[in-house]
Amino acid sequence: MKNLTFLFSILLIIIGAVGYFAWEAIGASKQSITAAIPAFVGILMLIGAIIAGKNHMAGMHIAVLFALLGGLAGLGRLIPSAIKGTLDWGASSTMLILVMTVVCVIYTILAVRSFIAARKARSSES
Repeated sequence: MKNLTFLFSILLIIIGAVGYFAWEAIGASKQSITAAIPAFVGILMLIGAIIAGKNHMAGMHIAVLFALLGGLAGLGRLIPSAIKGTLDWGASSTMLILVMTVVCVIYTILAVRSFIAARKARSSES
């Protein structure tokens, strides 16, 4: 699971870097620090993965916490806009939010499944 955390955190960092540094290439009207939010989430997840090297359980829980927060933040932006009918699917900001949300939710689901399997394995050993 630690390797998967490294993979997902690097993916989020790349998404944020593209959003911030390649803003013209993706069609954004201006450079904005909010485009780098996926990178911030990825960095925090990466810190959790590094901590997992010393304390596996704590590090993985830290990584999942930030992935969950990233997913919820993305959903918190997408759902209200979709309900109001103001969601612009062609906007680069919408695509960055959507990609970050999908990556964070997939990672969170995989991590929770891993946690459940680890708990079952520990309980069956006892």
